[in-house]
Amino acid sequence: MKYKRNKIQITGLIVFIFFLTTLNGFARMDDYLEKSPVEPVILENDTLKVTIDEKSGCFTVSEKKSGQIWNSDPWENAAGLLTIADTQGKKQTVNLSKSKKIEVLQKNGTTISIKFIDPVFEDGSVASGVVVASELRLDSNTAKLDVQITDHQPGNYKLSDLRYPARQFSLKTDEGMGAAVIPQKQGIICPSYIFPMNGGRFCKWDDATYNNKSIGSLALFNNGTGLTMPWWGTYNKKSAVMGIVDEASRPEMFYNINNNGQYLFNEQGKMSPYQRVAFLDPVWKLDGNDAKLQISYHFIPDGDYVDMAKEYKKEAIKRGHFVSLKKKLERNPNVNKLPGAIYFGIYGGYPHYVNMPGMAFNFDDLKNIIQTIHDDLKVDKAFIHAWGTFSNFVPHNWPISEALGGPEKLKSAVDLAKSYGYLYSSYHAYSPMLENDPDFTENLMQRDDEGKLMNTGSRWGRVNPKFQKGLAEKSIEKEISYLGLEADITDITFAAYRENGKEGRIELAKYIDSFNLVNGTEHGQEQWIPYFDMFEGMTYIEGYPLSELSHPAPLFNLVYHEAIANFGKIQDPDNEVTANGDFRIKALRSMLFGRGTTIFFAPYEFEGMAPIIKMARDLVSPVHEETFFAELKSHEYLSPDFKIQRSQFSSGTEVVANLGPVAQKIEGGIAIPGYGYCITMKDGSIKSGHFEVSLSMD
Repeated sequence: MKYKRNKIQITGLIVFIFFLTTLNGFARMDDYLEKSPVEPVILENDTLKVTIDEKSGCFTVSEKKSGQIWNSDPWENAAGLLTIADTQGKKQTVNLSKSKKIEVLQKNGTTISIKFIDPVFEDGSVASGVVVASELRLDSNTAKLDVQITDHQPGNYKLSDLRYPARQFSLKTDEGMGAAVIPQKQGIICPSYIFPMNGGRFCKWDDATYNNKSIGSLALFNNGTGLTMPWWGTYNKKSAVMGIVDEASRPEMFYNINNNGQYLFNEQGKMSPYQRVAFLDPVWKLDGNDAKLQISYHFIPDGDYVDMAKEYKKEAIKRGHFVSLKKKLERNPNVNKLPGAIYFGIYGGYPHYVNMPGMAFNFDDLKNIIQTIHDDLKVDKAFIHAWGTFSNFVPHNWPISEALGGPEKLKSAVDLAKSYGYLYSSYHAYSPMLENDPDFTENLMQRDDEGKLMNTGSRWGRVNPKFQKGLAEKSIEKEISYLGLEADITDITFAAYRENGKEGRIELAKYIDSFNLVNGTEHGQEQWIPYFDMFEGMTYIEGYPLSELSHPAPLFNLVYHEAIANFGKIQDPDNEVTANGDFRIKALRSMLFGRGTTIFFAPYEFEGMAPIIKMARDLVSPVHEETFFAELKSHEYLSPDFKIQRSQFSSGTEVVANLGPVAQKIEGGIAIPGYGYCITMKDGSIKSGHFEVSLSMD
């Protein structure tokens, strides 16, 4: 019995030891599996190698020709950043790479799907039921990678914004020479490194990279500070990558320019571990429409902002936005009155007020101004835009004001302009409804599904777009017929391209276009190019976001120069000194970018405009005339401080200009004086000179 008991004890000990050994083996196996590297999933063609990390869902892209490796998020290794609202409405942003489960599946040789399941909040709790799925699709033959959000499930939460991919293709600040490229207004580039500049400018530049001025987001196609084309990118000395978005989904672009995204030095006495970087992210709205959520990345070895613009130009043609000015000229010979023209805005207080004291002009005054521009100032080509010829407030652009002289006198002024070969338009707008209008009415305003008034705070956009064509129909044909108009300017409505009310705006554009006039509009967007011949204001505004961190670049004109004529903005005309410079800088930039001159003035200022008008006539207009129908082939910054620039047009015209006060040399030892220029015209002749500041003392 004792023997049997001892045998049982020994057997139990052996089993226990075996159990411990096995358990320890499993533990070691788990530890091995935990520590052993997971084989990455790869998509590859002759130009790109895309490597996806199964543990995080992040990916890197190797561009084979240049050897450039574009990495994922340098801070948190986040594949994406998802903003979630709980049942109480509290919003939190979660790192998708910390989801409880990540599934990476290779569907075929060119496509990989990634699914992020049950993201984790900062406190460790789980957003159960939340799923975000994406696909990476590598083009078989080209350096293009499509990234699409294919599914998003909210569970018991509300999903709002998704930045995906997050912080991808970033540039490390002050490591290498690179820039973020943003088609904001005409376009800007934001260098990722310190470069020579004025001391005061450097103070603002450097400080901005350490505060919130270098972080934010920009919307598509608005009339403020947003993007005028649906693409953006980054580049360095080896390679460029640009993303083109499906515009129907209306993503925003999040920017982080040389910022570290968090505190610098906190109250615990810790420096931030995050390096300053520059990156641009798509921000997808998950609570919006059902449009395709896709961004297509194009990789360009040895590329820069010019190559990006030219790549997008192919897409713009596919999307139907590009209609050349030569094609428009075939339809309407009067388009040929725009090359070399100076755009004159004569402001009589309208549309803000009717017959505004101290500002309004009468039609005899208007005629005298037109005659002086031609006879005394010797301007051969002009577009006269008269702000204030009607007796009613906008949107009722009729009748012609009797108080200012009546229809016959206005016709006399218009006939004179036409006899000189000038274009003429009165001011028109169909979207405003101003509080000081005695005929103010809610009947023309837009209402939501519950009957509540919309856009009440927007005095320039209160009129429901579906009524705007009807308002134009009441008067514009009568005006065109009586005055014999060859041109039209319609303000405000086409400054943006919004989804809400889009159908009404398109109907108005088609209606105006049906008269086959030389058509212009404020600001403009690429979708309106088929209907218009000129944009007033596709330039820059004062104090725009990133103004302290960027350099103006002609991105829009690199795509659309030979499709739409661009002139300066009336709130920032070439004759005014603004944050964007004085006449010297604006004139030089106009020649570099292929833009026409805008002179905007109240009648009492006209006499003082003469010297500027003469300079524009002699310097800018000849370049504008010979480059008008040409493609802007290239643009480059020739000096380390970005002041000396060169543009080349398909006409053979080359413009080199120095937008700074210091003379500098370019290749070949050629010195360009401060605020100077050297222009090679298409016939090979050279024009050079510079602006000077002088003082006359009594």
